[in-house]
Amino acid sequence: MTFSFVIPTKDRPRELNKMFNSIMKQSRMPNQIIIIDQSKPHNTLKKKVKSIIKAQKIKLNYVHNQNISGLIEAKSISIKYNECDYISFFDDDIVLEPDYLKSIENAFLIDPNMLGVNGLIMNLPKKNHLNRFFFQITHFGLFEDNRIMTLRSFKTGDYNPKSVNVLSGGLSTWKKEVFDKVPFDFNNGIHSYEDVEFSIRVKKNFPQAMFVVPNAKLYHFHSAGNRKSLLKKVEGDVFEVITIFKKNKKDSLLYIDLLALLLGLFFNSFFLSLIKLDLTFIYLYFKGLRKGITRKIVKNG
Repeated sequence: MTFSFVIPTKDRPRELNKMFNSIMKQSRMPNQIIIIDQSKPHNTLKKKVKSIIKAQKIKLNYVHNQNISGLIEAKSISIKYNECDYISFFDDDIVLEPDYLKSIENAFLIDPNMLGVNGLIMNLPKKNHLNRFFFQITHFGLFEDNRIMTLRSFKTGDYNPKSVNVLSGGLSTWKKEVFDKVPFDFNNGIHSYEDVEFSIRVKKNFPQAMFVVPNAKLYHFHSAGNRKSLLKKVEGDVFEVITIFKKNKKDSLLYIDLLALLLGLFFNSFFLSLIKLDLTFIYLYFKGLRKGITRKIVKNG
């Protein structure tokens, strides 16, 4: 059983350095590391990574290409470099605990029918009851997502993996055969909801194959969103939700699931406009709505 680690990154050398250091501390080392680096030349860590990994029996593919257009294309490109049985994808702002990969490997050895897994995020942001309730009533049908409830349900000492209907893309491990039937979609402009979109297609081809492994522990250090990134996210989320719906209309609950989520995203943009005293959030909501409705779907995934 062999494992490759894929890390897409762009202009975040500090985060990549921390992530790479946590890989070098693994009790069970990966067999291959694939870094897809879209950074400007002065932000690459190619020389440093090569010098560190030289002493390890690990195959390294460090691909530096500024022309790669985003996270999903970077992940898609990485597949052709993979030489292992399982492929792990990590955001560059993740830090793994030393037994992370060992725990993942043990889980697959115990249950080979598992095709995709997440580890357990130890610094998961706390959400109050109102936020969790609001999420549940706006994410059902096509957009059902039980990750938060599942992650919260684990108790100290739990070792048995639990089934989920969506895997977080930035900390996922997949059996390589999954990509023979479910390629990444990098032509339809999906980013924030890429894990939901990919998981929907995995469920169609491989039902009940995604799990969370609780003793595979890691930390995800999301960078704080500034006003500019929040504005971009408001527009992008609306566009992506409509795009996902267009790709999967047959699995929708009579459009009700789409309308509920769009309504939830509208309230989010409305509250942001009040908090930030900026009506641009509402304007961009409707811009994303129009963009999603008029955009034609590219049939590539």
